[in-house]
Amino acid sequence: MISESQIFVSLLFALVSAVLAIQLGLALYR
Repeated sequence: MISESQIFVSLLFALVSAVLAIQLGLALYR
């Protein structure tokens, strides 16, 4: 079973990883 808290944590982790990936991409692009 998947609880709402697990879904929220997974979404938050995905959002943070996406932001870090974008920042890393911009840093390498410059």
